[in-house]
Amino acid sequence: MKSKFENKGTKLPKDLEKSEEKYRDLYENAPDGYYSLDPDGTILEVNNTWLLMLGYEREEVIGKMKLTELLTDDGLKIFQDTFPEFKSKGSVKNLGYDIKRKDGTLLPVLINATAIYDKNGNFLRSRSIVRDNSAGKEKEKRLVESRDAFFNMLRDLDFSYNEIKGLYEGLIYSFVNAIDAKSPWTKGHSVRVTNYALYIAKEMGLKDKDIETLRRAALLHDIGKIGTYDIILDKPARLTAEEFDLAKMHPAKGEEILMPVSQLRDILPIIRSHHERIDGEGYPNGFKGYKIPLLAKIISVADAFDSMTSERPYRPTPGKEYAISELKKHSGTQFDPQVVEAFLRALGKLRG
Repeated sequence: MKSKFENKGTKLPKDLEKSEEKYRDLYENAPDGYYSLDPDGTILEVNNTWLLMLGYEREEVIGKMKLTELLTDDGLKIFQDTFPEFKSKGSVKNLGYDIKRKDGTLLPVLINATAIYDKNGNFLRSRSIVRDNSAGKEKEKRLVESRDAFFNMLRDLDFSYNEIKGLYEGLIYSFVNAIDAKSPWTKGHSVRVTNYALYIAKEMGLKDKDIETLRRAALLHDIGKIGTYDIILDKPARLTAEEFDLAKMHPAKGEEILMPVSQLRDILPIIRSHHERIDGEGYPNGFKGYKIPLLAKIISVADAFDSMTSERPYRPTPGKEYAISELKKHSGTQFDPQVVEAFLRALGKLRG
């Protein structure tokens, strides 16, 4: 790729030459693979990371290979199903499928692609980031295997009610410990959020049955972070938009992880909705007001308060007074006003 100076036969100024060398080095050796395609799907450009991921030499793919040649049947279907959305929106994010390495093995990846058009709106090419998702898939596989092994054991053995109840509680705390083990920044978070949530529930006069449901949901509200990259949880800076999109998958991922556990079905809507907002600007569904379960609204306030009063790798804790002011500020938009009021009353009683 030549610069406009080189195309005109003019030597690059030294500072620009150094900047271009630095950019090229960052591009070629980035932690993620990069590639671009022409409208026909032929590969136009790849970086070194992409070549290392798939085991090819540059001359084997540039201008000679189409992306579809690297896709499995399932991957091709996902690609074809997404293509109309890609053309209409100009981009797709976190598209997951397997691609074939040169040696025939499969590599699970996440793709973020952007379409590039000319001034007349004609599709010129696409540029994509490809991220190796092997670690995430392996963690998910191990979790599913552990969960299945546990429930197979329960089916094979005739436990008494109390023993089953003890194992059930043990399973919940095993999941909590698994979340805590992901990162020093998540340790203790689930238990603290649970305590805050229970203060709110008691202040609001909820029934014992609802309080017990809330306790289980609060303990497991972040179970989906088991499938989140450690580098995102431990990043010593604010997340990029793409990284935040990956992090935002954890409520739905938590619902998916717990779905097979019939004893936990009643908390699935709460797990999924604990990052929804009253104004509809939350995720993953963008639910508004009454569509958000009350217990999810309670966890949302408790979760936000604990996050604002805990240290993070990218900042020290802002403190309780700041957290309280933020809850008041966003009451009615992000948070349910009645829940915020109940929490502030409960905090006042704890302080007094």
